[in-house]
Amino acid sequence: MERRIRSGRVVLNLVLAVLSFINIFPFIWLVFSSFKFNKDIITATPTLFPVDWTLQNYALLTKAAPFLRFFMNSVIVSGVSTLFVLISCSAMGYIFAKYSFKGKNFFFMMIIATILIPMYTYFIPMYLTIRALGWVNTYAGIIYPLIIMSSGIFFLRQTISMIPDDLIDSSRIDGSSEFQVYWHVIIPLSQSALAAIAIVNWVFTWSRFLWPLIVASSERLFTMEIGLAYFRRSFMVEYGGTMAACVVTLIPVLVVFLIFRTRIIEGIAFTGMKS
Repeated sequence: MERRIRSGRVVLNLVLAVLSFINIFPFIWLVFSSFKFNKDIITATPTLFPVDWTLQNYALLTKAAPFLRFFMNSVIVSGVSTLFVLISCSAMGYIFAKYSFKGKNFFFMMIIATILIPMYTYFIPMYLTIRALGWVNTYAGIIYPLIIMSSGIFFLRQTISMIPDDLIDSSRIDGSSEFQVYWHVIIPLSQSALAAIAIVNWVFTWSRFLWPLIVASSERLFTMEIGLAYFRRSFMVEYGGTMAACVVTLIPVLVVFLIFRTRIIEGIAFTGMKS
């Protein structure tokens, strides 16, 4: 019996290793290709490792476009969006988990229903709203649709609903206001879920291309995803520069994920949700 369990684990580990390699291989290819010349990237017989190593693709970034500016714009948009999402999701999750009011289930189901609606379907009304507010070609216009995360509200509601009511009531008896209960009880006990939502939202926001392209009409507001288009020409693509820009674009996402990966696992496990 033990031998059968052990062999099953070996097979499972092998399958997971193969699937992991399949997922990681494109990123490995991307990194090595960023050190290749264009002629080595588009050869009929591709090779993983560069024939001749070069750093000119990375040097090309600052010459092709103001990529430092694009990078900071992406950091600002993703950072502010994530901050607003954490605040809105935790507050609304607390309300739906611990408060009773008329129409509570209806409003919650309406929020959950928006998860099924792709963002692209309401670009036109969203843009008209942004234009009416005078936020076209501004940071506010880019960030505005990204300040609420419906799945995050559901995630936090599941987490906060598991916090004992007695703990909240005892805090109120001790004289804490509702905001103090939220800040000193709900937030600390939801840190794992908040970390998971922060990473998911950061990755989602960082990879946005179409909405920033629609709202931002000047180069000073372009994000890294838009900046990748600078390597496309009328009749050719600067593959080396594109690969280098993609590597630079992925670094912040990977760093943030590696730092908080344990928090993501804890947050998912804590709520009993599966990815």
